Amino acid sequence: MTPESGATQIPALLRGETNVSSDSDLGSRDYSRGVRAIILGGGYNDQDTKILRDAAQGIKPVPWLRPDLSKPTPPLGPQYGEAMVERIKETLKGLQDSGKMEEDGIFYY
Repeated sequence: MTPESGATQIPALLRGETNVSSDSDLGSRDYSRGVRAIILGGGYNDQDTKILRDAAQGIKPVPWLRPDLSKPTPPLGPQYGEAMVERIKETLKGLQDSGKMEEDGIFYY
């Protein structure tokens, strides 16, 4: 997803809309459970993140997760994906345990 399309799609999802068009075939597109967090991959830089957050400002407070690029990772491939999923799960659990799942902010995984 491009930052420009995300700037349209993410606010719609945060408002609870369930019929949101996508420029990607990824994911289930089952938006019925709502949004609890926004998880960005390493392809989104600071400016991209700002575009997305500015578009969603004031709609619904959720944590925004970004990868900590200073942490070592396996090379791209299945092990990379597994490592990133584990880091995301750990970060979400930490946010849940600390009561920050309904807090707007950027958190690194």
